[in-house]
Amino acid sequence: MGLVDTIVKRFSRKAVLIDKQQLTEHTVHLKIQGDDLTDLAYTPGEHLRVLVGIDKNTAMQDKVRTYSVWQYDRTNATIDIAVCTHSTGVGARWVREIALGDTVYFGGPKGKFTVDQSGDYYVFVGDISALAHLYEINRHLTQPKPVISLIYGDTEADFFPDLTGEKPFNFYQLSQNPDSAVIEKLDSLIKNRTGKGIVYVGGDGRLCVTLNKHFRNALHWESRQIKTKPFWLPNKTGLE
Repeated sequence: MGLVDTIVKRFSRKAVLIDKQQLTEHTVHLKIQGDDLTDLAYTPGEHLRVLVGIDKNTAMQDKVRTYSVWQYDRTNATIDIAVCTHSTGVGARWVREIALGDTVYFGGPKGKFTVDQSGDYYVFVGDISALAHLYEINRHLTQPKPVISLIYGDTEADFFPDLTGEKPFNFYQLSQNPDSAVIEKLDSLIKNRTGKGIVYVGGDGRLCVTLNKHFRNALHWESRQIKTKPFWLPNKTGLE
């Protein structure tokens, strides 16, 4: 083990993997537990920086991956994570190899793509990589609010339920970066809405940029109403 790995481990939080379930072909559900998960300062929608290349001969940029907190259970000191893998990279290898009882090293939780209670209605948009994150935000809305949802992917078989067993979002079979189709559908769903909307867009970084511009320029939403988080970009490592 290298000096850098030793130092990173020393200053990281840690927990033990207590459950691992294959949800779909491309998504694995992990549950971790440990004393470092007791009484965390946590806002729904935050993420963990997980060490996935520790003790491996990998570049520093490939030692860490960002994974959303799907659920934080303060009472039992557990965190659920849904790891979505559509590649053969370091993160995909890590989730394939990790076993029950293994130690998970991480930093956080942290992040700004978090729940905002100020909306009169909510719009959730993203591919499968953002699904658990959007589930967590939706589940923590303190009052029942109208929800518009558009989750997309290559096949409905990748569309897994929330931890409650429910599927509160609508799925659409669309290819990567379906900007025109998404904009057309959203515009038709939003046009008769009144009050303040809050939109969350997660997943493909290209769609995050496109929808940010569309909501600001075409729909004239204010920047604080638009929440975006690129989970990945084609041919770019370090975001999965």
